[in-house]
Amino acid sequence: MKKTLIALAAVAATGAAFAQSSVTLFGVVDLNVRSVKQGGESLTSMSQDGIASSRLGFRGVEDLGGGMKAGFWLEAGLNPDTGTPNGLQFQRRSTVSLMGNFGEVRLGRDYTPTFWNHTVYDPFGTNGVGSSVNTLSVLGSGATTLVRANNSIGYFLPNFGGFSGQFMYALKEAKTANTPNEYTGIRLTYAAGPLSVALATATEGSSVETDSFKRTNVGASYDFGVAKPMAQYTIGKFGAREVKHLMVGVVAPVGPGNIKASYTRSDYNPAAGNGDANQIAVGYDYNLSKRTAVYGTYSRLTNKNGGSSFGLAPNAAAQTANGKSTGIEFGVRHTF
Repeated sequence: MKKTLIALAAVAATGAAFAQSSVTLFGVVDLNVRSVKQGGESLTSMSQDGIASSRLGFRGVEDLGGGMKAGFWLEAGLNPDTGTPNGLQFQRRSTVSLMGNFGEVRLGRDYTPTFWNHTVYDPFGTNGVGSSVNTLSVLGSGATTLVRANNSIGYFLPNFGGFSGQFMYALKEAKTANTPNEYTGIRLTYAAGPLSVALATATEGSSVETDSFKRTNVGASYDFGVAKPMAQYTIGKFGAREVKHLMVGVVAPVGPGNIKASYTRSDYNPAAGNGDANQIAVGYDYNLSKRTAVYGTYSRLTNKNGGSSFGLAPNAAAQTANGKSTGIEFGVRHTF
């Protein structure tokens, strides 16, 4: 009798295992040697995330039947140059979803709709010394949702002939006037064949005033095969402060890798309390395999017209008003 019960338990456990979601372990390790000259000093360091963000993640999907699925995604950032001494924190993404013909409902900490245009239409993907967001600020609002939002409810439209969209609302979860994580945003996209276009807009919380930080951006790219030009344009407002942020770039396949180049310009109005900034960046990544690449990137950032002090990190000294920064990095990226 005991053996029968054990056998039945084993069969039940096996059936339960088949019913569970499939789970995938994934990650990226990206390390480089980076040299930054800024504030009249130079610093050469071991750095990371030159062309991709180092991470470790787990994701899974379970088929619920009737065309519906449940999924989860837990993704933690890594510091591979030193390890992560304080353990994993899943702050890159931590979500649970329900998916079906209706689209996807997603809960948790996730990327904001307005962030995607910054990274999708940037040859450097907002990574490394060539990132286009090096000259972009939230205008002193204290908003923390430039990239991600906590406590969010998201809805993703299913794809209709290339058209899709994302909506997000992040709950403030505090009875205070100024909540930097509060967020309401939407993104509409069209991607078919070589063309990709997206428009996003959002109202984002502030930690210092009752007014909100407002951001609207648009991005586009077209893949000609021999080259893929792209551009993005952002208008950010906080009270009387305003920034107009433009990036134009290109990715061109050469051999087993890609040449990348971009020009970024951020114009701030006088109320913002600082001047303008621009950046040029060029780079090349060489694919040793589908998972491994070596790369090099150079950028030059210039502040002007009113005392801006944007800089590159890590740096040897604080940036001076109207100062310049140059950065160069050579590294290895491996995905798994």
